Amino acid sequence: GGMGLWPQMSLQDRLAAMERFLTELATQREPIVETLMWEIGKNRKDAEAEFDRTMEFCYKVMEVVKTDPEYAAQWQTIGSTHAMVRRAAIGIIMCLGPMNYPLNETYATLIPALLMGNVAIMKIPTVGGLAHLLTMEAFARALPPGAMNFVSGRGRDTMPFLMKTGDIDALAFIGGSKAADDLIRQHPHPHRLKVFLQLEA
Repeated sequence: GGMGLWPQMSLQDRLAAMERFLTELATQREPIVETLMWEIGKNRKDAEAEFDRTMEFCYKVMEVVKTDPEYAAQWQTIGSTHAMVRRAAIGIIMCLGPMNYPLNETYATLIPALLMGNVAIMKIPTVGGLAHLLTMEAFARALPPGAMNFVSGRGRDTMPFLMKTGDIDALAFIGGSKAADDLIRQHPHPHRLKVFLQLEA
């Protein structure tokens, strides 16, 4: 499940931390909306919709995790085996989102990964990444050190290096299929890597 503080926290404590994060994030709504407008040319209605849709998604994911029995640790008996069954973190998740929906699409993979106790590395898009800069302090105040990490820079210069270490346990990627294939091939154990893809042609 992981060795750090975040993976070892109880699910209830991670939910509480994510609640704190979302409360902090809500205070940044207007600056994030304006950043989406100025950096990638969204009109106000679309920028506000992206922020609000992202917040709604986060709360819905948390509600499912709180109420669905699948996420509760429980004793199960199969034959003569009696065991506590619970979900555990995969490890280090690298999340790469697109520039056109930098908040919504990225958080669709990031928030569930964090809630399950994974450590996340977010590659900030070169264009469309300024909105994420406005979230960093909220993450730092709500989550323990090392739970959420950011990488900036040109993807072709930063991502292959991280993949080649073999320390990335899962890749959440939204973008082109060629770029995804190239990244996966950089991993020394590509068949061990868990991959979550949303691909363009």
